[in-house]
Amino acid sequence: MQNSEIRVLMKYEFHRGTTTAQTARNINDVFGTEVTSQQTVSRCFMKFRYGNFDLTNEPRGRPETQVDNDHLKTVVEANPRQSAFEFSLIFSVTKKTILTHLGEIGEVKNLDKWVPHELSDIQEERCLEDCVSLLCRYNNDPFLNRIVTCDEKWILYDNTRRSSQWLDQDEPPKHCAKKNLHQKKLIVSVWWSNAGVIHHSFMKPGESITADVYCRHLTEMMRQLTVKQPRLVNRSAPLLLHDNARPHTAQVTLAKLQELELETLRHPLYSPNLAPTDYYFFQNVDNFLVGRTLNSDEAVKAAFHEFIDSRPAAFYSRGINELPVKWQKCIVIMARRKRTRIEENRESNENRRAAEQEYGREKKTL
Repeated sequence: MQNSEIRVLMKYEFHRGTTTAQTARNINDVFGTEVTSQQTVSRCFMKFRYGNFDLTNEPRGRPETQVDNDHLKTVVEANPRQSAFEFSLIFSVTKKTILTHLGEIGEVKNLDKWVPHELSDIQEERCLEDCVSLLCRYNNDPFLNRIVTCDEKWILYDNTRRSSQWLDQDEPPKHCAKKNLHQKKLIVSVWWSNAGVIHHSFMKPGESITADVYCRHLTEMMRQLTVKQPRLVNRSAPLLLHDNARPHTAQVTLAKLQELELETLRHPLYSPNLAPTDYYFFQNVDNFLVGRTLNSDEAVKAAFHEFIDSRPAAFYSRGINELPVKWQKCIVIMARRKRTRIEENRESNENRRAAEQEYGREKKTL
Protein backbone atom coordinates (compact mmCIF):
# COMPACT_ATOMS: atom_id res chain seq x y z
CA MET A 1 0.00 0.00 0.00
CA GLN A 2 1.09 3.57 -0.62
CA ASN A 3 1.53 5.92 2.31
CA SER A 4 -1.25 8.18 1.08
CA GLU A 5 -3.69 5.25 1.16
CA ILE A 6 -2.65 4.35 4.71
CA ARG A 7 -3.23 7.97 5.77
CA VAL A 8 -6.78 7.78 4.37
CA LEU A 9 -7.44 4.86 6.72
CA MET A 10 -5.91 6.80 9.60
CA LYS A 11 -8.13 9.79 8.83
CA TYR A 12 -11.18 7.50 8.83
CA GLU A 13 -10.22 5.98 12.20
CA PHE A 14 -9.48 9.46 13.61
CA HIS A 15 -12.97 10.70 12.78
CA ARG A 16 -14.41 7.53 14.32
CA GLY A 17 -12.65 8.38 17.59
CA THR A 18 -10.44 5.27 17.60
CA THR A 19 -7.28 5.37 19.71
CA THR A 20 -3.84 5.35 18.10
CA ALA A 21 -3.04 1.86 19.39
CA GLN A 22 -6.34 0.40 18.10
CA THR A 23 -5.93 2.18 14.76
CA ALA A 24 -2.48 0.63 14.25
CA ARG A 25 -3.85 -2.81 15.16
CA ASN A 26 -6.85 -2.46 12.80
CA ILE A 27 -4.65 -1.52 9.83
CA ASN A 28 -2.01 -4.18 10.50
CA ASP A 29 -4.62 -6.92 11.02
CA VAL A 30 -5.96 -6.34 7.50
CA PHE A 31 -2.92 -5.28 5.47
CA GLY A 32 0.03 -6.82 7.27
CA THR A 33 1.88 -6.59 10.55
CA GLU A 34 4.49 -4.04 9.38
CA VAL A 35 2.31 -1.63 7.40
CA THR A 36 2.28 1.02 10.13
CA SER A 37 3.10 1.55 13.81
CA GLN A 38 1.47 3.27 16.75
CA GLN A 39 4.17 5.98 16.67
CA THR A 40 3.37 6.77 13.02
CA VAL A 41 -0.34 6.90 13.79
CA SER A 42 0.31 9.22 16.76
CA ARG A 43 2.20 11.70 14.55
CA CYS A 44 -0.57 11.62 11.98
CA PHE A 45 -3.29 12.08 14.61
CA MET A 46 -1.42 15.09 16.03
CA LYS A 47 -1.57 16.76 12.61
CA PHE A 48 -5.30 16.05 12.44
CA ARG A 49 -5.85 17.61 15.86
CA TYR A 50 -4.28 20.84 14.57
CA GLY A 51 -6.66 20.81 11.61
CA ASN A 52 -4.07 19.64 9.07
CA PHE A 53 -5.74 16.87 7.03
CA ASP A 54 -3.33 17.05 4.09
CA LEU A 55 -2.57 13.41 3.18
CA THR A 56 0.24 14.06 0.69
CA ASN A 57 3.87 13.40 1.46
CA GLU A 58 5.84 16.23 3.02
CA PRO A 59 8.33 17.81 0.59
CA ARG A 60 11.91 16.65 1.00
CA GLY A 61 15.02 18.77 0.86
CA ARG A 62 15.38 22.40 1.86
CA PRO A 63 11.91 23.89 2.33
CA GLU A 64 10.98 26.93 0.27
CA THR A 65 8.98 28.47 3.14
CA GLN A 66 11.11 30.33 5.62
CA VAL A 67 10.11 31.09 9.20
CA ASP A 68 10.05 34.63 10.53
CA ASN A 69 12.23 34.46 13.65
CA ASP A 70 10.36 37.32 15.34
CA HIS A 71 7.04 35.57 14.79
CA LEU A 72 8.50 32.27 16.00
CA LYS A 73 9.85 33.91 19.16
CA THR A 74 6.39 35.36 19.87
CA VAL A 75 4.76 31.94 19.45
CA VAL A 76 7.37 30.26 21.68
CA GLU A 77 6.96 32.84 24.45
CA ALA A 78 3.17 32.46 24.28
CA ASN A 79 3.41 28.71 24.95
CA PRO A 80 6.97 27.51 25.59
CA ARG A 81 5.85 23.97 26.46
CA GLN A 82 5.00 23.02 22.86
CA SER A 83 7.25 20.59 21.03
CA ALA A 84 9.26 21.36 17.91
CA PHE A 85 6.86 19.14 15.94
CA GLU A 86 3.89 21.21 17.14
CA PHE A 87 5.66 24.39 16.07
CA SER A 88 6.31 22.82 12.65
CA LEU A 89 2.57 22.24 12.23
CA ILE A 90 1.81 25.86 13.11
CA PHE A 91 4.30 27.22 10.54
CA SER A 92 3.72 24.42 7.95
CA VAL A 93 7.41 23.55 7.74
CA THR A 94 9.48 20.56 8.70
CA LYS A 95 10.64 19.88 12.25
CA LYS A 96 14.27 20.28 11.15
CA THR A 97 13.53 23.80 9.89
CA ILE A 98 11.93 24.74 13.21
CA LEU A 99 14.94 23.40 15.13
CA THR A 100 17.27 25.47 12.92
CA HIS A 101 15.32 28.67 13.56
CA LEU A 102 14.99 27.93 17.29
CA GLY A 103 18.78 27.76 17.40
CA GLU A 104 19.02 31.07 15.54
CA ILE A 105 16.88 32.88 18.12
CA GLY A 106 18.77 31.25 21.02
CA GLU A 107 16.00 29.00 22.32
CA VAL A 108 16.94 25.74 24.07
CA LYS A 109 14.64 23.19 25.67
CA ASN A 110 15.26 22.39 29.34
CA LEU A 111 13.33 20.32 31.84
CA ASP A 112 11.63 22.10 34.71
CA LYS A 113 13.65 22.07 37.90
CA TRP A 114 12.16 20.14 40.79
CA VAL A 115 11.54 22.25 43.89
CA PRO A 116 10.46 21.02 47.34
CA HIS A 117 7.28 23.07 47.30
CA GLU A 118 5.53 25.53 45.00
CA LEU A 119 5.23 28.71 47.05
CA SER A 120 1.91 30.54 47.21
CA ASP A 121 1.71 34.31 46.70
CA ILE A 122 1.54 34.85 50.47
CA GLN A 123 4.53 32.57 51.09
CA GLU A 124 6.55 34.38 48.40
CA GLU A 125 5.67 37.69 50.07
CA ARG A 126 6.87 36.38 53.44
CA CYS A 127 10.05 35.01 51.85
CA LEU A 128 10.76 38.44 50.38
CA GLU A 129 10.16 40.14 53.73
CA ASP A 130 12.38 37.65 55.59
CA CYS A 131 15.28 38.06 53.16
CA VAL A 132 15.04 41.85 53.20
CA SER A 133 14.99 41.81 57.01
CA LEU A 134 18.00 39.46 57.23
CA LEU A 135 20.02 41.41 54.67
CA CYS A 136 19.29 44.76 56.34
CA ARG A 137 20.31 43.36 59.71
CA TYR A 138 23.50 41.95 58.23
CA ASN A 139 24.40 45.28 56.58
CA ASN A 140 23.91 47.13 59.86
CA ASP A 141 25.53 44.55 62.12
CA PRO A 142 27.39 41.63 60.46
CA PHE A 143 26.46 38.50 62.39
CA LEU A 144 27.61 35.58 60.25
CA ASN A 145 30.27 34.59 62.82
CA ARG A 146 27.48 34.16 65.41
CA ILE A 147 25.36 31.72 63.35
CA VAL A 148 24.89 28.13 64.51
CA THR A 149 22.96 26.08 61.97
CA CYS A 150 21.75 22.50 61.87
CA ASP A 151 19.71 19.91 60.00
CA GLU A 152 19.19 16.16 59.59
CA LYS A 153 20.07 13.87 56.69
CA TRP A 154 19.75 10.24 55.65
CA ILE A 155 23.12 8.72 54.70
CA LEU A 156 22.68 5.74 52.38
CA TYR A 157 24.69 2.54 52.51
CA ASP A 158 24.88 2.38 48.72
CA ASN A 159 26.10 5.64 47.15
CA THR A 160 26.98 4.28 43.71
CA ARG A 161 25.58 6.11 40.70
CA ARG A 162 25.11 5.16 37.07
CA SER A 163 28.03 6.60 35.13
CA SER A 164 29.01 6.93 31.49
CA GLN A 165 32.18 5.61 29.88
CA TRP A 166 33.94 5.64 26.53
CA LEU A 167 33.41 2.46 24.48
CA ASP A 168 34.07 1.25 20.97
CA GLN A 169 31.30 2.01 18.49
CA ASP A 170 30.05 -1.59 18.36
CA GLU A 171 30.68 -2.38 22.03
CA PRO A 172 27.50 -2.77 24.12
CA PRO A 173 27.08 -0.61 27.25
CA LYS A 174 28.02 -2.06 30.61
CA HIS A 175 25.33 -3.16 33.06
CA CYS A 176 24.50 -1.34 36.29
CA ALA A 177 21.90 -2.67 38.72
CA LYS A 178 19.20 -0.31 39.91
CA LYS A 179 19.29 0.83 43.51
CA ASN A 180 16.98 -0.74 46.04
CA LEU A 181 14.22 1.76 46.84
CA HIS A 182 14.21 0.62 50.45
CA GLN A 183 17.91 0.23 51.03
CA LYS A 184 19.58 0.62 54.41
CA LYS A 185 20.37 4.11 55.62
CA LEU A 186 21.21 6.02 58.77
CA ILE A 187 20.08 9.49 59.83
CA VAL A 188 22.56 12.01 61.18
CA SER A 189 21.88 15.31 62.93
CA VAL A 190 24.69 17.85 62.62
CA TRP A 191 25.28 21.28 64.19
CA TRP A 192 27.99 23.57 62.90
CA SER A 193 29.19 27.16 62.60
CA ASN A 194 31.84 29.01 60.62
CA ALA A 195 34.44 27.58 63.03
CA GLY A 196 33.56 23.93 62.39
CA VAL A 197 31.26 21.13 63.55
CA ILE A 198 29.95 21.68 67.07
CA HIS A 199 27.92 18.51 67.59
CA HIS A 200 26.62 15.61 65.56
CA SER A 201 24.55 12.58 66.49
CA PHE A 202 23.41 9.44 64.66
CA MET A 203 19.87 8.24 65.33
CA LYS A 204 19.17 4.65 66.27
CA PRO A 205 17.46 2.49 63.60
CA GLY A 206 13.73 3.12 63.73
CA GLU A 207 14.12 6.34 65.73
CA SER A 208 13.01 9.63 64.23
CA ILE A 209 13.52 13.30 65.03
CA THR A 210 10.82 14.49 67.45
CA ALA A 211 10.55 17.66 69.51
CA ASP A 212 11.88 15.88 72.61
CA VAL A 213 14.84 14.43 70.69
CA TYR A 214 15.55 17.84 69.15
CA CYS A 215 15.51 19.46 72.59
CA ARG A 216 18.07 16.94 73.84
CA HIS A 217 20.27 17.79 70.86
CA LEU A 218 19.88 21.49 71.62
CA THR A 219 21.04 20.98 75.20
CA GLU A 220 24.04 18.90 74.14
CA MET A 221 24.93 21.39 71.38
CA MET A 222 24.95 24.30 73.83
CA ARG A 223 27.11 22.30 76.25
CA GLN A 224 29.70 21.54 73.56
CA LEU A 225 29.51 25.09 72.18
CA THR A 226 30.43 26.41 75.63
CA VAL A 227 33.55 24.22 75.53
CA LYS A 228 34.55 24.76 71.90
CA GLN A 229 33.59 28.43 71.45
CA PRO A 230 33.20 30.00 74.92
CA ARG A 231 33.67 33.51 73.56
CA LEU A 232 30.63 33.13 71.29
CA VAL A 233 28.48 32.01 74.22
CA ASN A 234 29.70 34.51 76.79
CA ARG A 235 30.18 37.66 74.70
CA SER A 236 28.48 37.61 71.32
CA ALA A 237 25.53 35.23 71.94
CA PRO A 238 24.90 32.59 69.23
CA LEU A 239 22.11 32.89 66.63
CA LEU A 240 20.35 29.67 65.67
CA LEU A 241 19.45 29.17 62.01
CA HIS A 242 17.20 26.17 61.41
CA ASP A 243 14.28 25.38 59.09
CA ASN A 244 10.57 25.26 59.91
CA ALA A 245 10.23 21.50 60.40
CA ARG A 246 7.68 20.54 63.04
CA PRO A 247 10.22 19.40 65.68
CA HIS A 248 11.93 22.79 65.29
CA THR A 249 8.76 24.84 65.80
CA ALA A 250 6.92 22.76 68.42
CA GLN A 251 5.90 24.36 71.71
CA VAL A 252 8.34 22.14 73.60
CA THR A 253 11.18 23.34 71.37
CA LEU A 254 10.19 27.00 71.73
CA ALA A 255 10.20 26.60 75.51
CA LYS A 256 13.66 24.99 75.38
CA LEU A 257 15.01 27.81 73.20
CA GLN A 258 13.68 30.34 75.69
CA GLU A 259 15.27 28.41 78.53
CA LEU A 260 18.63 28.38 76.75
CA GLU A 261 18.22 32.07 75.82
CA LEU A 262 18.96 31.11 72.22
CA GLU A 263 17.79 33.57 69.55
CA THR A 264 16.63 32.15 66.21
CA LEU A 265 16.97 33.81 62.81
CA ARG A 266 14.03 34.11 60.45
CA HIS A 267 13.94 31.38 57.83
CA PRO A 268 11.41 31.39 54.93
CA LEU A 269 9.16 28.37 54.45
CA TYR A 270 10.30 25.65 52.02
CA SER A 271 13.65 27.35 51.33
CA PRO A 272 16.52 24.82 51.46
CA ASN A 273 18.39 27.17 49.12
CA LEU A 274 18.70 29.55 52.10
CA ALA A 275 19.88 26.89 54.57
CA PRO A 276 23.69 26.42 54.57
CA THR A 277 23.40 22.82 55.77
CA ASP A 278 21.27 21.94 52.73
CA TYR A 279 22.87 23.94 49.94
CA TYR A 280 26.46 23.50 51.15
CA PHE A 281 27.29 21.03 53.94
CA PHE A 282 25.12 18.07 52.90
CA GLN A 283 25.84 18.66 49.23
CA ASN A 284 29.54 18.24 49.96
CA VAL A 285 28.78 15.12 52.02
CA ASP A 286 26.99 13.61 49.00
CA ASN A 287 29.92 14.44 46.72
CA PHE A 288 32.35 12.91 49.22
CA LEU A 289 30.39 9.63 49.38
CA VAL A 290 29.80 9.23 45.63
CA GLY A 291 30.73 5.76 44.47
CA ARG A 292 31.16 4.33 47.98
CA THR A 293 29.28 1.33 49.31
CA LEU A 294 29.01 1.05 53.09
CA ASN A 295 28.07 -2.24 54.72
CA SER A 296 27.21 -1.29 58.32
CA ASP A 297 26.20 1.54 60.64
CA GLU A 298 29.77 1.74 61.87
CA ALA A 299 31.02 2.17 58.31
CA VAL A 300 28.54 5.03 57.80
CA LYS A 301 29.73 6.74 60.97
CA ALA A 302 33.38 6.24 60.03
CA ALA A 303 32.77 7.74 56.56
CA PHE A 304 31.05 10.78 58.06
CA HIS A 305 33.90 11.29 60.55
CA GLU A 306 36.35 10.97 57.67
CA PHE A 307 34.48 13.70 55.81
CA ILE A 308 34.61 16.05 58.83
CA ASP A 309 38.31 15.41 59.42
CA SER A 310 39.16 16.05 55.77
CA ARG A 311 37.60 19.53 55.66
CA PRO A 312 39.93 22.53 56.11
CA ALA A 313 39.04 25.34 58.51
CA ALA A 314 37.97 27.64 55.66
CA PHE A 315 35.40 25.10 54.47
CA TYR A 316 32.84 26.02 57.12
CA SER A 317 33.21 29.80 56.90
CA ARG A 318 32.86 29.57 53.11
CA GLY A 319 29.41 27.98 53.42
CA ILE A 320 28.14 30.49 55.99
CA ASN A 321 29.52 33.48 54.07
CA GLU A 322 27.37 32.60 51.03
CA LEU A 323 24.21 33.57 52.90
CA PRO A 324 24.12 37.31 52.01
CA VAL A 325 24.47 36.45 48.32
CA LYS A 326 21.65 33.91 48.66
CA TRP A 327 19.41 36.47 50.38
CA GLN A 328 20.10 39.09 47.70
CA LYS A 329 19.38 36.62 44.91
CA CYS A 330 16.11 35.58 46.58
CA ILE A 331 15.07 39.25 46.91
CA VAL A 332 15.65 39.84 43.19
CA ILE A 333 13.68 36.74 42.16
CA MET A 334 10.76 37.34 44.52
CA ALA A 335 10.56 41.04 43.60
CA ARG A 336 10.45 40.11 39.90
CA ARG A 337 7.66 37.61 40.54
CA LYS A 338 5.74 40.21 42.54
CA ARG A 339 5.96 42.72 39.68
CA THR A 340 4.79 40.05 37.24
CA ARG A 341 1.77 39.25 39.42
CA ILE A 342 0.86 42.94 39.68
CA GLU A 343 1.10 43.38 35.90
CA GLU A 344 -0.98 40.25 35.28
CA ASN A 345 -3.65 41.43 37.74
CA ARG A 346 -3.72 44.88 36.15
CA GLU A 347 -4.10 43.36 32.67
CA SER A 348 -6.84 41.02 33.91
CA ASN A 349 -8.75 43.91 35.48
CA GLU A 350 -8.45 45.97 32.30
CA ASN A 351 -9.77 43.07 30.22
CA ARG A 352 -12.64 42.59 32.65
CA ARG A 353 -13.59 46.28 32.52
CA ALA A 354 -13.41 46.26 28.72
CA ALA A 355 -15.70 43.22 28.58
CA GLU A 356 -18.16 44.86 30.98
CA GLN A 357 -18.21 48.04 28.87
CA GLU A 358 -18.74 46.03 25.69
CA TYR A 359 -21.58 44.14 27.35
CA GLY A 360 -23.15 47.46 28.46
CA ARG A 361 -23.02 48.87 24.92
CA GLU A 362 -24.60 45.75 23.46
CA LYS A 363 -27.32 45.85 26.12
CA LYS A 364 -28.15 49.50 25.25
CA THR A 365 -28.31 48.60 21.56
CA LEU A 366 -30.81 45.84 22.26
